Amino acid sequence: MVKFLYNRGNLMAEQVQTPEWEGKGVDYERYAMYRLFVVLVKRFGWQRVLEIPAGGEKAMPSLYSLPFGAMGCQVTLANPVARSLLSWERLGYPVTSVVLPDITATGLEAGQFDLVWNFMTLARVRDKEALVQEMARLTSKQMLFVAVNRFNLGFFSHRMVHRYSGIVWNHGDVAFMNPFYTRRWLQGQGVRVVAQGVVDAPPYPDSLGFRDLRLHRRNEDLHQLAWESRTVDWMQKGVYPRKLFWLSLGERLPLPWPLKLFYAHLFWIVVEKVAEGVDVAGY
Repeated sequence: MVKFLYNRGNLMAEQVQTPEWEGKGVDYERYAMYRLFVVLVKRFGWQRVLEIPAGGEKAMPSLYSLPFGAMGCQVTLANPVARSLLSWERLGYPVTSVVLPDITATGLEAGQFDLVWNFMTLARVRDKEALVQEMARLTSKQMLFVAVNRFNLGFFSHRMVHRYSGIVWNHGDVAFMNPFYTRRWLQGQGVRVVAQGVVDAPPYPDSLGFRDLRLHRRNEDLHQLAWESRTVDWMQKGVYPRKLFWLSLGERLPLPWPLKLFYAHLFWIVVEKVAEGVDVAGY
């Protein structure tokens, strides 16, 4: 496996840039996803995890798999942002990173991962079918897709902000922000949906779009900003702020997930290959 090398000295020098702190909404998102991943790892027994690609969405990139690292999984990141690897080093979580010029034809050994997953990628990637087929080839168990939920009330505001500001919508195909459409589309790719739900459902709407507008107007590659993440500090200390627990109460309600769509920021879908899959009752 090809290691992703970086120059630590240069990265440290770049930290003199004005830091861009993750939004408070991202703080809760990372906390909620950690809770979800703990449940899913216990349910499916994932140990070898590949995030492909390991990017970010208006947040510090290449950190979404940190919960897997915290649980002792063997984590591999495809095309991570080098600066973010310092956070993995700081937390002491072993991680392997690979450079893949084409994520739809990786050349990696088939079936070497228990979980192959990504965040907000289906909406953006050009050849969706090829990516899903490659992910299916690489996994021996399941695939996980996490995406923005278009039925959240804040999503409509975000769309309007783009429309009236004149900034082109650049968050991908809205159809793949619909959990029902995405489920049907995935089933058409020869996989079986084994679990589905929502996550990141605090009592306030998803990004209204104004912070997004500010970031767009900087006209920079958001992955290359000098990101700082409070989550890394909390994970290092082993303690999250109590307020995040209270914000999660609505998310914990034992309701069918479709009833949470109007306040859930994200949805997730776990699938497996039909030929190799085992029937698992979905959510």
